[in-house]
Amino acid sequence: MAEVDATAAPAVEKKEINENELTVETVTKYQTAAEVANKAMNIVVAAAVAGAKVHDLCKLGDKAILDGSKLVYAKKKDLLKGIAFPTCVSPNNVICHLAPIAQDAATVPDLKDGDAIRIELGVHIDGYAAMVAHTHVVGSSKAAPVTGRKADLIAAAHACTETALRLMKPGKTNYDVTDAVQKIADDFGVKPVQGMMSYQLQRNNIAGNSTKRIILNPSDVQKKDCKKAEFEEGDVFSLDIVLSSGEGYPRTNETHRTTVYRKTPLQYALKTAAARATYSNIKTNFGEFPFAISNFDDEVKAKLGLIECEKNGLVEPYRVCYEQEGEDSVHVIVTVLLMANGPLKITGTSFDPEVIKSDKEVKNEEIKELLRLPVRQTNKKKKKAAAATSE
Repeated sequence: MAEVDATAAPAVEKKEINENELTVETVTKYQTAAEVANKAMNIVVAAAVAGAKVHDLCKLGDKAILDGSKLVYAKKKDLLKGIAFPTCVSPNNVICHLAPIAQDAATVPDLKDGDAIRIELGVHIDGYAAMVAHTHVVGSSKAAPVTGRKADLIAAAHACTETALRLMKPGKTNYDVTDAVQKIADDFGVKPVQGMMSYQLQRNNIAGNSTKRIILNPSDVQKKDCKKAEFEEGDVFSLDIVLSSGEGYPRTNETHRTTVYRKTPLQYALKTAAARATYSNIKTNFGEFPFAISNFDDEVKAKLGLIECEKNGLVEPYRVCYEQEGEDSVHVIVTVLLMANGPLKITGTSFDPEVIKSDKEVKNEEIKELLRLPVRQTNKKKKKAAAATSE
């Protein structure tokens, strides 16, 4: 027999690192990204007054993200951080993804009192992203509250978000949320926008490779593609609620140029110098996260370079989506961490019933009962449960 060295340290089995596991470190990074995102959102909302330009608001939001990101983890020079989704401001019947470049700024009318605008943006710290979207009615306040269909939409979205938070726990499924949103929409006389998706967030990926997705108002084909899945502790979701006063069918057209893109995993030998320079910039500055043409120093060169990149599948576009002319929509995103004691909402703005005055309310008894429950289990309840178990 071979002699054994009793003083030698025992062999340690290497544990595979799960980048998507919720540890103290990753939760801190998510929460830090959320703080920057919430502050950026508040800055854009405050500037969204009558006479403001959509282009300027988008630039302001992106600047707030970059400035805020610089202040956190400042000593870790190699840690990537910044825009996880470029600021988009979509007014009137535009549902999402509008971020006009300087060349097109004048094609979007200046904001006026009463306009409903949907603001969306995202921040990441070391690849851990916090997403947020908010619908704001220009000029609204306690002295000038929102009423009518706009108020119905915003109040309904708030009820949908609060209900979904109470359903996002082990034992419940994505389709429990889908069904609850539909019931609330029916009570408020609005429509979930068909096919809008909430994704499970993963490191460096806001569109999730996971099959866990929450879909709104799915068609039969979309139901087959979006499989039923249970929520699990440790999941992170970008909960996306989109409702409309119209038919609820998103449309694309050529009214506004597509300016938001995301790099795909595909590879291709680009032919033109402009495309190669643009693609190199994308990999260096944005990685796997979406970006807007206005995020480049030279928008004209970026726009030209993206033509070949998109043609060969190296980037995919986020098309500007619309409802019918004259209809309104509401877009709300909150980022949710599924913790041991319940869902933790880390992004989102507060709902003020003194500003949003709808004469509609949740009527469904099942939903009303659900809304009476707390979102998270308190420490006191956890201690009682532990004591009962030990007896």
